[in-house]
Amino acid sequence: MASFKVVNLYDGSIQMAVPASFIDASDLRPVPDNQEVYVDANGTTSIVVELLDRVNGFATDEQSMKYHIEDLAGGSGDTIRLYQTQRVTMHKLHAAIPAYTMIATAHPVAETASSPACGPFTGIYMIMVRLVDQNCDVIVTINVPHDQRLACEVKMEEGRLGQKMEEGATVRDAVVASFWVKNFGLFGQ
Repeated sequence: MASFKVVNLYDGSIQMAVPASFIDASDLRPVPDNQEVYVDANGTTSIVVELLDRVNGFATDEQSMKYHIEDLAGGSGDTIRLYQTQRVTMHKLHAAIPAYTMIATAHPVAETASSPACGPFTGIYMIMVRLVDQNCDVIVTINVPHDQRLACEVKMEEGRLGQKMEEGATVRDAVVASFWVKNFGLFGQ
């Protein structure tokens, strides 16, 4: 996934880079108006961009991010495991705009004590951009499914990401470097 292309989101109001092999999922199926979805034409990884109401009432932005990931991924009933959250600077946005990244995994409900040590899961790289004045949290998730064979390559607790999660980290880094709000009018301002 070394080659990237810049795509226009929300009628060109937002731009960001995605891997060159990714295609717009709205060309394949309906996508909700608050989402932009890109899928790997050669694999199973996807990128979802969502415009959500800004979450308030938490003591920290990190807690808001945890709320979003549990709401987005936890709605399926999957078990969510959080590994790393850090503040980042989106290269094409003003440094004062709060932004964070998180690494998490979603494990199917069917995972039980009798499941194999490396059962299937989806690795999630999440980026949250907090547009305070627009009352919006922009959530970008890079979803990296792992079957049982691939799951055995990954030991998150030990910092061993495996090839697919490393590729996902490259995508995350490209989004952080390229994400740009060209038109704040998108948010009604």
